[in-house]
Amino acid sequence: MSVLQPQTPLSQEQQALLVGATPLSNLQDALKWIAEQRPLTGGITHRLLTALVHAADAAVPGAEAALRAVARQVLHSTLDTSADLVSTESIVAPHRYQEALAEVARRTPTRSLSDITPQTVEAAQASNALVVDALALVAGLSWRDLRDRASSRGTSLPGDSTGSWQPSQIRCAFAIIDEIVRGQVEPQLAGAVGARPLELLLEGGNSWSSVDVLYRNGVSYGTLLAQRDVGSAWSAHRNRTNTEISRLIVISVLTALSEAGVSYWSVEGPGAVPRAFLAAQAVRAGKKAPGQLSVVTKGPDGRPVCAVLIAVARDGGTARKTAATFLSLPESFALPAALVLVGTGWADRGESDKLVRAFGGRIYTEHTLQELAVLAAEMSVTSDTIEPTYSLEEQ
Repeated sequence: MSVLQPQTPLSQEQQALLVGATPLSNLQDALKWIAEQRPLTGGITHRLLTALVHAADAAVPGAEAALRAVARQVLHSTLDTSADLVSTESIVAPHRYQEALAEVARRTPTRSLSDITPQTVEAAQASNALVVDALALVAGLSWRDLRDRASSRGTSLPGDSTGSWQPSQIRCAFAIIDEIVRGQVEPQLAGAVGARPLELLLEGGNSWSSVDVLYRNGVSYGTLLAQRDVGSAWSAHRNRTNTEISRLIVISVLTALSEAGVSYWSVEGPGAVPRAFLAAQAVRAGKKAPGQLSVVTKGPDGRPVCAVLIAVARDGGTARKTAATFLSLPESFALPAALVLVGTGWADRGESDKLVRAFGGRIYTEHTLQELAVLAAEMSVTSDTIEPTYSLEEQ
């Protein structure tokens, strides 16, 4: 049973709504029709979904299957986060990495990466803040990888690769990189090999001289393609910018609300407020506010009306973890809460069916934001909600 389950039987109005969505004349047959995903008069509306939730909570025979079928359709998001790139202006251009390596090479006696030392790296980093970052990539390490390995050796690196470096930090970082380049990292599992960059692993290079040849002569286009295959092109950039996807979805929600004449507080857009302020409007005292709480709509009198949570999940694993968190949330809110779930990971999860029920059918995707806005507008007029904990002026 859902957290928000009604304890009363299905109303006559809801029965009529469910039957009226089909060409049939009784509730049982209508629920079978809906479960078979046959065409519905007027399509799937929020009221129909809510009626199905109430029918399932009232244990009407056939309601569970009908709700499950409709929930999968409602949660069908076509947003594939692998198809779009955001924050492309943050991408480091290739020539900048080349310049960073050149800064190291020109400080060696032979002006070659073959003679690289911790001292030359330290001097080069002082002139070009991208040096350690570039060398980490030479070894196939992301900044996070390098920082974690240094931490395991008892050395804390700067919070950012372009930050201020101490000589001891440079020595530790270079030692990690040097061991990888020279092929001196022992595998942890029998039958495995220590992780190394593809171009060194396949060619058997075990020295900085091999790196210097690649630095001066480049690698083949085939090597680049092989690297994309084993490295999953753009994965690191997407991991760094995944919060930007959520921000853009929030902006889309705000646009829909504004077009429907609904006022709101939000963590994004003009007049953005802190998440703590949103929590004070929507979350019960003593309950933890979820990080996905992004919008709280307001009524004409300025009182909070509806909390809107936004989550993105490209794969089923992410959807499962997020759903597990969301299922425990309804009782934490002092307001009705709605979910905006985008990404291809939601539609086929059993947990998603439970979410539809737990949140009373207030589940939306990027395709149904206008319906969310209509609901928010109706709730703004008719709701009887709590007083705000404090006013926007006090914020």
